[in-house]
Amino acid sequence: MAWKHFIKSYDRCIYGVILNLLGKFSIHEPEVADDIFASVIEKLLKNDCAALRKFKWNSKLSTWLVSVARNKTYDYLRGLKRKPNISLDAPIDEDSKLEDILADGLDLDHDMEVRLTVGEALDMVPHKDRLILKLYYIEGMKEKEIGVLVDLSVDAVSARKSRALKKLRTLVRKTT
Repeated sequence: MAWKHFIKSYDRCIYGVILNLLGKFSIHEPEVADDIFASVIEKLLKNDCAALRKFKWNSKLSTWLVSVARNKTYDYLRGLKRKPNISLDAPIDEDSKLEDILADGLDLDHDMEVRLTVGEALDMVPHKDRLILKLYYIEGMKEKEIGVLVDLSVDAVSARKSRALKKLRTLVRKTT
């Protein structure tokens, strides 16, 4: 009963902040606002309402709830910015942009023969390592973000990236 009263008292305030911020980014899907609202409520209920119990009452509860809603909305918007524009299941070897970037990064001549060699070398790199290279160089993701996406630690992502680049350098230099 108390929780229903709480939601009834503050849901307009929370939704208002969420809808206002989403509108500034031209996002008008009610499902998105519902998901963010649910994440706000989840934060409030998590660990036996720990966040609510930590509230200091230095300000009004509605002010604090606006801050929580704003932060959750910004978290959602940041997540949109970081999501890769590629399918994780799509064949990587079809993308010539990665070949171009790696050919530039490997300090090689920029003729067609070298690009074909880089493309052939990429075929010899394991799929997960090629995916990491693509997310890093094409999508501009950070190693931490890639790790979350492919379920690896940051150190593992860094090691795979370094190993793949080393292998590419070795393969390209052997054949040129």
